[in-house]
Amino acid sequence: MSNTDDATRATALPLAPRLRIRHAVLAAFTLACFAAAPGAKAQPQPGEPTAQGPLADPAQAVAVEIAMRVEGGSLVCNPDLARLPANEELTLQLVNGTDAVGVFAAPDFVAASTVASLVDVEEDRDAGAFAVPAGVTGQIVLTSPSDPGEYAFACAPAGEAASAQGILVVEE
Repeated sequence: MSNTDDATRATALPLAPRLRIRHAVLAAFTLACFAAAPGAKAQPQPGEPTAQGPLADPAQAVAVEIAMRVEGGSLVCNPDLARLPANEELTLQLVNGTDAVGVFAAPDFVAASTVASLVDVEEDRDAGAFAVPAGVTGQIVLTSPSDPGEYAFACAPAGEAASAQGILVVEE
């Protein structure tokens, strides 16, 4: 297939999928921010808060759970489409079922949300990403974006390009 065919096919996509792809690529680009660096600070023990603020309330239902695991040699995030209520305090649970630090990146979603607390998760606010240690379930208590819409996310092992992508749909 020629480059012209690729360009024609790319511009034939409706605007919403092109934006989702662009945002997913942006999220993938930011995932490298979590590459392990010499002299990095010590990791908190499982169950310890990783940021100031209230801990996840065990009585509060988890609104969305994103599970990262390896299938057929590739990292996958399930589900790849999740629905959330707009402007609600909720818990986003990230399950890392791999043997490496996993990164969940959703730059537009994080920028439009207010993060209250983190448990077993490290945040890179500038990248709109969260790192979850291998084999750990992390929780993010946040107020979801007030503007309904679709927010792209990507998952990857720390320091690698995104290998799984999805959409968080915020609804009224």
